[in-house]
Amino acid sequence: MAGAKRRKKSAVWRKIHALRCEDIKLWCVRRLPILKWAPSYNLKENLIPDTVSGMMLAIQQVLQGLAFAVLSSVHPVFGLYGSLFPVIIYAVFGMGRHVATGTFALTSLISANAVERLVSSASNNFTTSNNSGVLGLSEFEMQRIGVAAAVSFLGGIIQVAMFVLHLGSATFLLTEPVISAMTTGAATHVVTSQVKYLLGMKIPYISGPMGFFYIYAYIFENIKSVQLEALLLSLVSLVVLVLVKELNEKFKRKIKVVLPIDLILVSMKSSIRLLAFQSLQFFN
Repeated sequence: MAGAKRRKKSAVWRKIHALRCEDIKLWCVRRLPILKWAPSYNLKENLIPDTVSGMMLAIQQVLQGLAFAVLSSVHPVFGLYGSLFPVIIYAVFGMGRHVATGTFALTSLISANAVERLVSSASNNFTTSNNSGVLGLSEFEMQRIGVAAAVSFLGGIIQVAMFVLHLGSATFLLTEPVISAMTTGAATHVVTSQVKYLLGMKIPYISGPMGFFYIYAYIFENIKSVQLEALLLSLVSLVVLVLVKELNEKFKRKIKVVLPIDLILVSMKSSIRLLAFQSLQFFN
């Protein structure tokens, strides 16, 4: 037994000593794809198109980050932080050029489920003036982002474990109907979570089995509390967004820069709200 252990140890040491600089370099290139494509990057041909594309996606991601932060039941400013770091990390470690990274609606809903269960709005005993000194946020908001950060960290550990175990090859077990059903279900839950903002209603947090139907039952029972201004603004925004998206798709070969209609809408609404607030202060 002792001789067998010695032979195994000696075999391991021979493999370690047999490692060459080329082997270490090959391992680093496999684990860090940026070392492969960055040296061969053509600055003259690709820098300007990539810069324009990056600016357009950054503008879109700012709005998506704010929206997904609200979807995660945390302060909107954390959506901007959550949109910045994933793309930087993926640029170094990512292996797929066409994989979308950053905030995602389904993971935001999962995070919101944990946040609402552990730090619910009903247990908010903190006043708005009770700030924690971090970004001027209340202790209630800091507790919520603490829960969301813990959920995100746990999800990252699970993903790293799946990477180490090479579980990505198990995706062939997911058939197309299963993926389509999951996508449709996720989209339905995302829309349902935003109905209260579309209608301007205050809906309590509802989860658990049949929670999807309870939400719509609550809406129909309190249909008189719908704010017509919010509903009209939501419908106009949806029509404009869909219309401009179709125009961008139709004339994408003729225009070099896609019209950021979502950013324009948010800027217009913010300006109108600011002017209305200043007008009320002036007359009062």
